[in-house]
Amino acid sequence: MSIDVAVETKAQRLGKLIQTYLLPLGWLVLLTGMFWVGERSLYHKLFYIFLAAPTLLILILQPRTLKSLCGNPLMIGFLAFSAYTLVSIAWSDTENSAGSLVKRPLYIAMLMFSAGIIVLRSPSQLQQCTRLAAMVAALAAGASLVYYVFIQIPTGGVRLTGYGALYNPLLTSHVLGAFAAFWLATWFVAPKALTPLPLICLALLALAILATGSRTPLIGVAAALGWLVIAGDRRRSLIAMAAVAIALICIALFFPEAITQRGASYRPEIWMEALRQIREQPWLGHGFDSPMTVIIPGLKGHLADPHNIELGVLYAGGIIGLALWMTLYGLAIFFCWGNRKEPAVTIAATWLVFGFAAGLTEGSAFMSRPKEHWFLIWIPLALVYGQSLIYWKRSREA
Repeated sequence: MSIDVAVETKAQRLGKLIQTYLLPLGWLVLLTGMFWVGERSLYHKLFYIFLAAPTLLILILQPRTLKSLCGNPLMIGFLAFSAYTLVSIAWSDTENSAGSLVKRPLYIAMLMFSAGIIVLRSPSQLQQCTRLAAMVAALAAGASLVYYVFIQIPTGGVRLTGYGALYNPLLTSHVLGAFAAFWLATWFVAPKALTPLPLICLALLALAILATGSRTPLIGVAAALGWLVIAGDRRRSLIAMAAVAIALICIALFFPEAITQRGASYRPEIWMEALRQIREQPWLGHGFDSPMTVIIPGLKGHLADPHNIELGVLYAGGIIGLALWMTLYGLAIFFCWGNRKEPAVTIAATWLVFGFAAGLTEGSAFMSRPKEHWFLIWIPLALVYGQSLIYWKRSREA
């Protein structure tokens, strides 16, 4: 055996080990880490070690894989948006260095590539890892409820804040809501309507979301349910809508303040002020990571974002950036609609719809290091991308 062949064999073996064991573990760490990592900085490090670095190593060891991953329309859309976002640094007033900002789309690319690599090796493995992570999330929701009832409430806590890396009610609800959307979709595609696991997990997550007092995930879950009603089984749709109607009646009768006590939380005023600033640079935007200051009369202090991810994209990238952003989502939804009969696609699409709808009322961090917003944007997009690789590959081979 020649030296070149021996080196290639070792590289293939190492690549196979990473694909089979390390990347799935990294995916699991990313999805569950916030529930058991005490510090957010450690959560970032775990992502770099278990997912980003191994993915990059795979691409170095097996460069031909990159061609299969980048030829997909969804990845092309992501690369186009990322390229424009990075170009916009040239006219941004950001205080961060260009080198720091360039890393952010690279992290997201590694996330998407990792999903693609796992799927191309074993289509079911990504689904299994995500399902296991969703079970961990349901257990964490149960633990959070115990913590809330026996520790937070006796000490004067009103809203469930979370624990460890999850310390904010709103941000905690992003993560819980994402997994609630997963279990809602899982129940929709389950063989039997009374399959216990999705229902139990969904109930735990729903209670924890209500304990956070955040309405953002409720909007997302409502949109996810709307997607399932349109694209899913009609009988399940009727059951789900009846359950939602009963839940809303119970809340209106026994806990009406849960919906009405905070009004619209200044969202219309915040959005109008954000649009005013967007009109200053409508086409190209203010540039990636350009700081925003929103001052609302009657609201103490000032806000640093428009509380709407799409407005955040429009502020940073202008109409051109938003058009590229919506093209990315359009490609994802077009694929999901065409393959809506496939259970794995239905689950990924439901999570995607949840994240998009939830992002209409909160946040602006559309391109960041791993954080709660990834559960609204990039993790569901990575799941859809992974599924699209399967069907795109089949269509090319046909």
